[in-house]
Amino acid sequence: MCLDSSTLVSLVIVAGLGVANAHAQAGRESANTGQSDGVRYVTAGAFLSLASGDYDSNGRVDLDDFAYWPACMTGPHGGPYAGGCEVFDFDGDSDVDLLDQASFQAAFFGLLNDDCTSPTSVVDGLTRFSTTGATTDGPDEPAACDFYQYTHIESDIWYCYTATCSGEAVVSLCGSDYDTKMAVYPGCGCPAAAPIACSDDDCGVGFESRITLQAQAGQSYLIRIGGFEGEQGSGILNILCDVETCAPGSGDCFAPHPGRGCDDVECCQTTCEVDPFCCDAEWDDFCAGEAAGLCTGSFPACAPGAGSCGSANDTPGCDDIECCNVVCMVDPFCCVDIWDELCADEAFGMCFLACGGESGSCFSANSTPGCSDVECCEAVCDQDEFCCWVQWDGDCADSAGTVCR
Repeated sequence: MCLDSSTLVSLVIVAGLGVANAHAQAGRESANTGQSDGVRYVTAGAFLSLASGDYDSNGRVDLDDFAYWPACMTGPHGGPYAGGCEVFDFDGDSDVDLLDQASFQAAFFGLLNDDCTSPTSVVDGLTRFSTTGATTDGPDEPAACDFYQYTHIESDIWYCYTATCSGEAVVSLCGSDYDTKMAVYPGCGCPAAAPIACSDDDCGVGFESRITLQAQAGQSYLIRIGGFEGEQGSGILNILCDVETCAPGSGDCFAPHPGRGCDDVECCQTTCEVDPFCCDAEWDDFCAGEAAGLCTGSFPACAPGAGSCGSANDTPGCDDIECCNVVCMVDPFCCVDIWDELCADEAFGMCFLACGGESGSCFSANSTPGCSDVECCEAVCDQDEFCCWVQWDGDCADSAGTVCR
């Protein structure tokens, strides 16, 4: 199979268009698949019959235990509460952290910023949140927020942000663990006008939301965070006001580091066009792996022995180097995390350049993949990948005689 440079460039151009959205979270975080053993969500006033998380040792988990949470979170983890601190994973994400505090609070007496009349003040930088238990009180937005024929922002919570700059401000949910939807309104009262901007899937490699707006210093903005079709989960809100993340001194592009962006401006911008998380939140292992391929045109995982490009395998990359690089330029997940079924499907569509041109008659065996009639070639290869991956042999020609006539 032959991929010329112009074809490669044209495929790379679409990398920033979110082609890989089906790889939600891009392997960075696993979405919650359930709650921890013995932990269940409860309504206000109820209690959990559970020893773990019983911080005051009264035999049950209830509102009194909430008072002991800061000690559990900050340590030292001694005394009667140590065991509970280790296992009380309230949101079921395998970590005991401040997101569990939000879930605990929501389960017992509701989210503090569940109503637009009481938004939580937020400043530049990172704020973790949970929409677990959130209700919907914001208006439907059929004009501004119509994505995939779904116009509402349900299970919404509210934040009030006062801009610290006049210029471009980024409001990002990239890295959140669920399918988010977000809007930003002028002022911090309940919405009385259309949103300034709305976002559904704008983080490139996932299903999270991201808005860029022209902010005015001192102006307040109401941030509405919800879920697509009411989905709920834990998230990361990052606000960057007139911040340049791709700049000298910001860290090695090919190595993970806690800051945003990296010091090779062109490489940084290329990577963040595909995965904005890297410039919004942190240059993590995934960003470093993406940069290693996106900025050189050659992913290390594309190598002989890496596995067939036409089928899923347990490792990143595949053994057809040209095809592998084309796929990973659009969907870096496939070369950074795992070559799964979606990667194989993408390869099947992107690399079937063997169909057409001077590749030979579809009704005769030849020593190369594919055949000259594109429609017939694709129809046969849909049934037998061998014909487009390896060789258009006699069986492929026979199939063409059946499928294409």
